[in-house]
This record gives sequence, C-alpha cells and structure tokens, in this order.
Amino acid sequence: GGKGGGNGDIPAEAMKGMVDGEKLSKEFMGAYHEKQIGSLCAVHCMNNLLQGPYFDEIMLADVAHEMDRQERAALGGANMGSESGNVRADGFFSVQVIQSALQQKGFDCIPIGSESAGNAMQQPSKEMGFILNRSEHWFALRRIGRFWFDFNSTMEKPKAVSDEYLAMLLQQSKADGYSVFIVRGSYPRHSLEGDTRKLDSLVAACKEGSTMGGGGAVQKQAPAAEAFSGQGYSMTAATAPSSTALEEALASAGVDANADPELAAAIAASLSSDAGGGGGA
Repeated sequence: GGKGGGNGDIPAEAMKGMVDGEKLSKEFMGAYHEKQIGSLCAVHCMNNLLQGPYFDEIMLADVAHEMDRQERAALGGANMGSESGNVRADGFFSVQVIQSALQQKGFDCIPIGSESAGNAMQQPSKEMGFILNRSEHWFALRRIGRFWFDFNSTMEKPKAVSDEYLAMLLQQSKADGYSVFIVRGSYPRHSLEGDTRKLDSLVAACKEGSTMGGGGAVQKQAPAAEAFSGQGYSMTAATAPSSTALEEALASAGVDANADPELAAAIAASLSSDAGGGGGA
C-alpha cells in the first residue's frame, strides 16, 4: 500500500540535500511548490498537484479517523485496537486516505495499471496530473498549460519535464517500484495558463542548470549515475550507449545527470534497450 510519512523511509536519492520547507517560499515564479517539512510529503504532494494550499495534516487526519470509524463499524469493533490503521503519529497516511481526500475535492485517483486508466501510460501527456509513491515518499507531476513539471517537495524548485521525458519517467518509476496514480477531475484554472510569457519564463527557469555544455559533460556526470548501479542502471555499465548518443539524449531531454542521476541512468538504459532491439513504448 502507499504511504505518506516518515523521513526515515524516504528513498536515499530524495534525501540528498533535503530542503527546508519552513524557510523556503511556496511560490516560484507563479507556480505553487511546497517544500519538505518533517514527514508531510503526502500533504505537499497533494497541494503541489492542485497548485494551492488545499490540504493540511489536520484535514488528512480527520479523513483517516473517519475511515477508522467506518472500518470499526463494519467489523463490529472486533479485533481493532485503539491505534489507527490509516494515520500514524509521525505523519504516515495510507493511500486510501489520500484517495478519499482527493475524492472529497472531486478528483479520482486511479492506479495507472488499472482498466479505468486506459492508455495513460502510453500517452501520459494528455493527462493533467500524477502522484507517485515509494517508501513512504509521495511527489506530484502536474501539467500547467502544455508544459509538465515535477513538483517533488525535496527539490528547491520545480523541474520542467518534456512530454518524452514524462513517459520515460513514469515507465522507469513503475519499474523501480513506485506506485503511480493518475489524478483526474476539474483542476482549478491556473493563473499562468492565461499568461504565456510568464509560463515560458517559468519553464526556462525550471530548466536552468539542466542543459549540458560541451564534450566533457558525460565524463563528469558518470560517477553520479554510478551511485544507482545497484538500484537500476549504471551509465558506466558494459551495455551503456556511446557517450555521444547519451550526451545528445540527455541534452534533448534537458536532463542534468548530476542533478538527476537516477533519471539520467533511465535514459541510458532506454538507449541501451533500443540498441539491443528491445526498446518499446
């Protein structure tokens, strides 16, 4: 099941350079981006998805306690202790709580592999938002206008995501054990949708530092990607694509392997798979 709490269970890659949400602004060039405070990544994820302060931990705890009451009533109180099965003192919320809270706002939270998800995995850019969960950490991917952004609360600013990169990110995340949910509903209209210039500026700012320079870039990036050789693909593995092909692919996706080694490794793996004739949608 999905979880939404303890820092001790946030993946190591997310913990690197953990940001302080108490000190950092929630506003970034017109986008709303809550940063990590304690164990509240589920709250941050939902607010970043809807682009505003729609949820807090008290609201989610109320949802959790109501679900506890319903479960106790359904079981006639049998075999249920005083502890909640839906919320923990350290900020853990079950995936059912998150689905229920989103439902109360008129949104459906659909597992990407389910029948009702349709072909979302093949054409994710047609959706409006996704939430992902692994090891008690949640984060949101959201489209504003025609542009996609990664609003992970462990980052200092949102990350612009191309349509191609979005599909690759979802596929690799699923392969890495993430639970991926599409969130469908009537999203509030974003102020940036009516201001092309501001939206373009946001995209440019969220790509800064993600474009690569000349020939030596891959050599500098390889050690960062190597850190993930035990969890996925190493860019320095025997099956790795040529450095030129990799550099071009990373540049085209706007990915900096030092800033995002896990996804740079995913691109390397995708290229290796294509080279071996195993590449698919």
